[in-house]
Amino acid sequence: MKTAIKTNSQTSLGIILGKNILKLTLAGLFIGFLYPQDDWVALFLAAYLVYSLVKKWKATAEDKYIYLIGTILSGLLGVCCELWGIYFGYWEYHDLGSGRTFPYWLPFAWALAFTFIYQLEKELFLLTGVKQLSGKIIITLLVAMIFPTYGEIITINMGVWTYTWPYQILGVPLLAILLLIIFHTGLNFLMVLCCRYFGWKNEVFNPS
Repeated sequence: MKTAIKTNSQTSLGIILGKNILKLTLAGLFIGFLYPQDDWVALFLAAYLVYSLVKKWKATAEDKYIYLIGTILSGLLGVCCELWGIYFGYWEYHDLGSGRTFPYWLPFAWALAFTFIYQLEKELFLLTGVKQLSGKIIITLLVAMIFPTYGEIITINMGVWTYTWPYQILGVPLLAILLLIIFHTGLNFLMVLCCRYFGWKNEVFNPS
């Protein structure tokens, strides 16, 4: 019986990871092929973001306000990070028209990054049944380290942008990986504070 349960858990974990890797792959390829037409990429990502939010509202999901606040914070903070990095020349986006250095699609990509990571963490927490804070932190750190980095590897190697920092793994510097971890775990911490302030119960940020 225990072996069957373990096998089912491993199968479910494989499905969750495979599904999300596929999502990231498709998103990376989409941006990678169409990034010279960044206005169209922005329009598509914006439409998908609106669709995701409307879907939450229509389903009257308990976490709809968490979902909304998380996307807004992720988009705003992500844009701040991008402006900082572009200004100081730490990375550069390619093939932008009219002398621009900032792609139109970036705010929506950062906002959607929250929805992706949040949903993945929620599925992993529920599957593993982890209750201890240390276990949740480990899962959060692993998700923040692996999945955003994988997405960046795809787009970087398709010519969307390049980093100027050294010590790179397939185009992604070790420093960038560290900053991605800090960004996403820091955003999670802000969402924890937000949920506690409003008294919202949530599997990821404020479990009962």
